[in-house]
Amino acid sequence: MTERNKEFFPDELQNKLRDQFYYLDTDLNGDKRLFFENAGGALRLKSAVEKYTEVSIIPDSPVRNYDIAQIINQYITDGKGDIRQLLNATGGEVAISLTASKIIFEMITAAAIYLPKGNVVATSIDHPSSFDACQFSSEQYGHELRVAKADAATGSIFLEELLSHIDEETRVVSLILTSNITGAMHDLETYTKAIHDKNSETIIIVDAVQGAPHELIDLSKCYVDGINLAPYKMFGLRGTGFAWMSERLAAVPHHRLLATDETNWDLGSATPALYASFSQVVNYICSIGQYFIGEAERRTLIEEGMTRIQLQEQAILNRLLNGTDSIEGTKKLKNVTIHFEAANGVKQDLILAMTFSNISNSRAVEIYKENNIQVFARESDSHYSKRILEAVGLESLVRVSPVHVHNAADVDEFLRVTKLINEM
Repeated sequence: MTERNKEFFPDELQNKLRDQFYYLDTDLNGDKRLFFENAGGALRLKSAVEKYTEVSIIPDSPVRNYDIAQIINQYITDGKGDIRQLLNATGGEVAISLTASKIIFEMITAAAIYLPKGNVVATSIDHPSSFDACQFSSEQYGHELRVAKADAATGSIFLEELLSHIDEETRVVSLILTSNITGAMHDLETYTKAIHDKNSETIIIVDAVQGAPHELIDLSKCYVDGINLAPYKMFGLRGTGFAWMSERLAAVPHHRLLATDETNWDLGSATPALYASFSQVVNYICSIGQYFIGEAERRTLIEEGMTRIQLQEQAILNRLLNGTDSIEGTKKLKNVTIHFEAANGVKQDLILAMTFSNISNSRAVEIYKENNIQVFARESDSHYSKRILEAVGLESLVRVSPVHVHNAADVDEFLRVTKLINEM
């Protein structure tokens, strides 16, 4: 197991980054709060919100040929370019929808309708938007649904288990990059290459909503036909979801205005402000890269920025688990069980999946809230959680999900409250 990074961002950078977010340490009412619930909501980048406001108040249509129209149309072009740069994707099509869940549902369904009857492979820890799309498409269009089982210790899908469900009749494979419940991370290059080697015709569709804000993605090294992003999970705005599709997936019959290109997935007028806002997110990532390596090409800065974000988050996770000389980490508390991390090591996203033996998980969340810390209880009575929790043998868990702008003091305050709960 590779050892985690233990070094936090330099104070100069940390303070600069923290200033760029709304509600980092207070809530809407102005009350003190640590927001450790970024796998459900997510902190908002000020520049993303400000840019959206700046562009959205412009009344002009981007599909005209005069100067202002051309300016705002450029935001769309640049935004799509930044999505490609973030993913290191060439060719294909960038699409937008109301949510990332909607766009992945559309991608899976369109592929399943178009392809001849066979089988569709999902996993037991897929988000409902992709799992339900696979189940719906299989039932409606005559495919067999196959479900790869999760490993309870890691909360992940082992590659061998996934491959055992794939054969020459497999039409679509759904793969989650990172689980927003277990925190397990799948190696996209390794998994998609193995799927492609077994059946080069199968359409591979990836849910990257949880993974994209926390790890570097490089589609130039992968066999991916469709992948989705949720800007709000990447410090951008709610109300939109982006996707990149390969030429073969983009070209399958789908809802579109018939006079447009067969690979066009945009229905109606584009929203320049949403693209402009997301470009600010990419600018932010690049600024982190620039801090460490200076001026460079945009993709190089993205690579450095995302690598540094992941290292920072591994340092946060290390402190959450192991504490310091002055405060105990969660792994040392007798009434706390940490799930998945020991088996995953550095293949664990910055999600701490905890259960308490001396108190209910839901009550623990209430006590965190009483102490100004926002976390979340994943319970089996939620349609978002039930199937996934059952897949890893749990009825509930406390999910703790900070992000890279949290610092050592934030972690230590969380550990202080966790020790208090542990001793009840």
